[in-house]
Amino acid sequence: MKTFTEYLTENKKTYTFKIKVAGDVTSEHEGQMKTMLERFSMAGFKKVGKTPIQSLPLDFPQVKNCEVSIYEVTLDYPTTSNELSEYLVAGLHFNRQNLVVRSPYEPTEEYQVEKEKRSGALLSDGEFKEAEKIDGSNYYGEKFNSGLLKDLNATLKQQQKDRGEVRPTATEGK
Repeated sequence: MKTFTEYLTENKKTYTFKIKVAGDVTSEHEGQMKTMLERFSMAGFKKVGKTPIQSLPLDFPQVKNCEVSIYEVTLDYPTTSNELSEYLVAGLHFNRQNLVVRSPYEPTEEYQVEKEKRSGALLSDGEFKEAEKIDGSNYYGEKFNSGLLKDLNATLKQQQKDRGEVRPTATEGK
């Protein structure tokens, strides 16, 4: 039998976040950010890239005409994106409007993921190749109906037994 510490070491989770900063980010800011993230046992820090200057950057509706630096951070200690955002804004002395922390599972991040391109219209395929194959006997037909009646009969018998009702058997009734 495993000990608690073995279970604990096997169940190691990591928490990933994307940190987006609008405006200029110096190497000093990056170093400061890495130092601050050590509080949450930082397992990985990677600069994903920098967007070109945009008139209205995504995730920053109040900021105009600036570039956005994007970092992917992996932490061992659990935290929320709001807590991490407030901590970094206070420590780096950034404007709250210029820093956003997102989890990869947030809806705003999920819709930005590139999807596979489809050629042609979906409805022009008469064979519906992309549709999942369904076994109709699981939902209708003689086999389904007989199984449904057996389940209902078993449920009825169990309910009668739970209420204490006694039904005579076929031999007792004659």
